[in-house]
Amino acid sequence: MVLKIPVWIVKTISLSFVIWILLSTVLPQMIMKRSSIQIQTNQFKKASYPYSSITSPTPLPIQNSTVYFIIGHPDDEVMFFSPSLLEISKPKNNNKVKLICFSSGDSVDESIGRIRSQELFHSAKILGISKEDVTVLDFKDGMNETWDSNDIKSALGDIIGLSHSGPVALVTFDENGVSNHPNHISLYHGTLNFFRTYYKSKKQDISSVPGNSLASTNKLYVLKSLNFWEKYSFTFLTNLELFVDQLSKLIFSNLLVNVNISFFSQNLNPSIKFYSDLNMLSVSYAAMSYGHFSQMVWFRYGWLILSRYLTFNQLNEILS
Repeated sequence: MVLKIPVWIVKTISLSFVIWILLSTVLPQMIMKRSSIQIQTNQFKKASYPYSSITSPTPLPIQNSTVYFIIGHPDDEVMFFSPSLLEISKPKNNNKVKLICFSSGDSVDESIGRIRSQELFHSAKILGISKEDVTVLDFKDGMNETWDSNDIKSALGDIIGLSHSGPVALVTFDENGVSNHPNHISLYHGTLNFFRTYYKSKKQDISSVPGNSLASTNKLYVLKSLNFWEKYSFTFLTNLELFVDQLSKLIFSNLLVNVNISFFSQNLNPSIKFYSDLNMLSVSYAAMSYGHFSQMVWFRYGWLILSRYLTFNQLNEILS
């Protein structure tokens, strides 16, 4: 028997999606074309076309950096981090983006782990990340697996260490791990352990080196976990936030106002909010459905349709 979805639900979701396209894509692009001298004159200063972005604050605080997205499984980079990953990767921000995946996704069997590792490389390519910038480790995947914080710190030390001459930004899950997944939660504690050991505890030693400002420029961000209703709110909450943001700009003569609307818990630490547009969402869909084909069971399609993580990320900075 075919599951029948009430017509009003389909209409509501469709209307919300159309409104989201207008607020996230059509309106920002129209504003950019009317305000960009480069587009109006067809004379461009860089090799990349001006691209509209919706972030708060603006300009993006992560620029001119090497950015490591630290994930637990192949497909985490799309299912949870795609809005921030795609925005941070835009040429105008001049970042170098790398992926560190701590498991091959082998909870079912070792053979599927080999497949999922290759799928991660395919997905990364669609997202604009080369194979050389993707690292897959062999931590055991599973809902009953808790990874040791010191083992994670050691692995990150071997890969990242202190060898970078410029700023480094680390991005991973927060203490709730999106859905209380023990692997994700382990990455929060392990990455925090690494950050405190390699950067915070050595701040004075690093800063004493002439011309070295790594201690003050390296940052750690964690993805805010959304509760059930916010996680599956599709574009409804995003539409409300984008509408208020556009209205604020209009009232205050295009002065950017920090969007900070939420019916849920707030974070006191500095944070960055990322909003996808239709172009970014299309890339996310391609990376997930084509890149991670083995994972496209029936409920994944529901995730692609309803999950807010595909159109919104909030990265909270960890200060201590």
